[in-house]
Amino acid sequence: MDLLPLARKYIWWQPPKYAAQDRRRLIAQIMNIGTYADVAALRADLGDEVFKHVLQTARAGEFSERSWHYWHLTLGLATPHKVPTLPERILA
Repeated sequence: MDLLPLARKYIWWQPPKYAAQDRRRLIAQIMNIGTYADVAALRADLGDEVFKHVLQTARAGEFSERSWHYWHLTLGLATPHKVPTLPERILA
């Protein structure tokens, strides 16, 4: 799957070639704010294991609480009352 159109659409503040280099970040952005069609196409192309990895290595601020819960439940990584907390920024 060509990620450049998705990079252009979902990481609009960076040049697409640069944005597509951080594949994990781009996938996280699509998981968080992507359209149903874009998410479904990406998921069909990459598979659930990639989506699980992106979720398990998420950085603070990459997912909204709603998306965080949705993906944990959808991918079978949590039960409704046992979703991990969102990653947080730690300021030293």
